Amino acid sequence: MANLTHLFKVGQKVRCKNTDFDATTLFDDGVVKEVYEDHIIIHLTELDIDAWYEEGFNMDCVYPAYNF
Repeated sequence: MANLTHLFKVGQKVRCKNTDFDATTLFDDGVVKEVYEDHIIIHLTELDIDAWYEEGFNMDCVYPAYNF
């Protein structure tokens, strides 16, 4: 298991893959709100919600914004 505190920082801009079947966009913009060793919490700005991402569950949907 990766230590996510080494991979993400609070305030980092990220893009999260939208997995809803009726989504209008493929990726949502977000900002890392909290970072822990095993999960991160991201504030999705377009939807105005906080989302929990963890390794082995949905972490494969999170990409740093500089990758785009």
